[in-house]
Amino acid sequence: MTVPSLGRGRARWLLFAAAGAYFGLPVLATALYAFATVWRSKALPDGYTLDHVRDTFGDARLVAAVGRSLLLGGLAVLIINVVVLPPLYWARVRNPQLRSVMQTCALLPFALPFLVIAYGIKNLAGANGLTAPWSASWQLVLLGHVALAFPFFLWPVDGAMAAADVRRLHEAAATSGAGPVRTLLAVVVPNIRTGILTGSILAFATSFGEYSIARIITGTSYETLPVWMVNELNQTAGNRFGVAVMTITSFLIVLAVSVVVAVAARDQPVQLLPGVSTAKETP
Repeated sequence: MTVPSLGRGRARWLLFAAAGAYFGLPVLATALYAFATVWRSKALPDGYTLDHVRDTFGDARLVAAVGRSLLLGGLAVLIINVVVLPPLYWARVRNPQLRSVMQTCALLPFALPFLVIAYGIKNLAGANGLTAPWSASWQLVLLGHVALAFPFFLWPVDGAMAAADVRRLHEAAATSGAGPVRTLLAVVVPNIRTGILTGSILAFATSFGEYSIARIITGTSYETLPVWMVNELNQTAGNRFGVAVMTITSFLIVLAVSVVVAVAARDQPVQLLPGVSTAKETP
């Protein structure tokens, strides 16, 4: 009985080690390149320097691009919270068909390539005289980011509502005389805060790293961080070290926020996928 157990444990650790190497080695290589002076044909760089970090964060064009990406990501998260939370709560307590519609809409970004969605949004806006002036605006980019990040917020929040048994919370609050709006804000939101935080991080990361929407709709007139990175890589004298620095910086920021959310979620279960409940819901 002991030998098979040890074999399973060893296989599990080997699997984790292989996955760690597969995902970790590219990150390590990018980090080494970000601090390398010269990297020729050796396994490691010839030397290391902090000059690339200083020069990258001193680039005014890059700082502006980061600011635009932060603005888009923050606004996308705010809009998605407002758009998703009330109807999803109502679908859980009163209208299950509405939840089915939302789940179907969440599949669209996976059914269509991002390039097709970007061209569709731009052409649709340009086909109407009322919206044509906005067909190359950053506001249209924002709407595109909201559409792409929608499922990444919906599913964790939907799972958190299932785990918290929102219908039971709604009935208890209604017995106390609370209306739907007060119940959502004062009762439901505190009980699904981990799902909201998880979905917000995923939505922000999706918006922050999205390239196609901004590039197709605005070209280079509204340069976000991903557009800046691609432009630098395409130029002969582009700042490739800066691209590596910003890649590692973005990775570390998302990792740090994810760790904070994971620690905060220790006592509150959350699901990332729809349709599987971690708690028995009241029929």
